[in-house]
Amino acid sequence: MVYKTYFVSLLFSFLFLATSIHAGFFDEQAQGWHWYELQESGIRSQESEEELPLLSSEQQFKQKTPTELVKAYREELERRLTQAWVNPTPQNLKTYQDMQKDMMIRSERFSNTWMQVIYENPSLDHTLIAPVNQKARHVYLDEEKKHNREIIKSLSQSYGLFFFFSGDCPYCHQFASIVKIFSETYGWEVIAISQDGEYLEEFPDAEPDNGLFATWKVEVLPSLYAVNPNTGHVLPIAFGLTSLDQMEERIMTLVQKNSGGNN
Repeated sequence: MVYKTYFVSLLFSFLFLATSIHAGFFDEQAQGWHWYELQESGIRSQESEEELPLLSSEQQFKQKTPTELVKAYREELERRLTQAWVNPTPQNLKTYQDMQKDMMIRSERFSNTWMQVIYENPSLDHTLIAPVNQKARHVYLDEEKKHNREIIKSLSQSYGLFFFFSGDCPYCHQFASIVKIFSETYGWEVIAISQDGEYLEEFPDAEPDNGLFATWKVEVLPSLYAVNPNTGHVLPIAFGLTSLDQMEERIMTLVQKNSGGNN
């Protein structure tokens, strides 16, 4: 149902966003390809032939490329909508509604066929990678979190944390416990750097600022950075009081960005 709704909307939008073709198509070639098909299926238009003349032959219909047909369809739909809006007579509204109904039928047919192809070709089904079913979604998220935790833990071999704080900052005191939990969970080493020379209960061995605040232009407290001492690579992890989940998400986003999204 999600797929059907999406692709009906997609096709509807596509018809309106397609670029225009020469205005003469409907002046010369008639009602358009959808009316040709409706006539072939026995559904007769209630509109006058003078207003919307029919295609004279199947050959004329085949002469148009799919791109031209879609553009022509969109142009005619817009023409009918404009006419109905400027002069909202029952006949003008019905003329537009007839074509809109036809468009929705075609969109539904498209979405149904799309789903049929997916059902017959599991390799095309993206929900196997990112499921939408509630139970499968929970399993997917649990596995994703497990995978992310393994990556974050492996990063502790090459990265450490620089925790910038001030003893008179209440947010720093609250954040210190979160940083401590993170370091113990993932095995990351933390170097706490105090702006005012004070220390925090979680980090009694905090280092006094030796100019690093100014060098890194630390303006927000607390601040947390992941640093690779071998390469000098720095990842900003948190600015201000941040949750553990937010830290994990930020690390994964930055790691994937720097690795080209291959993690």
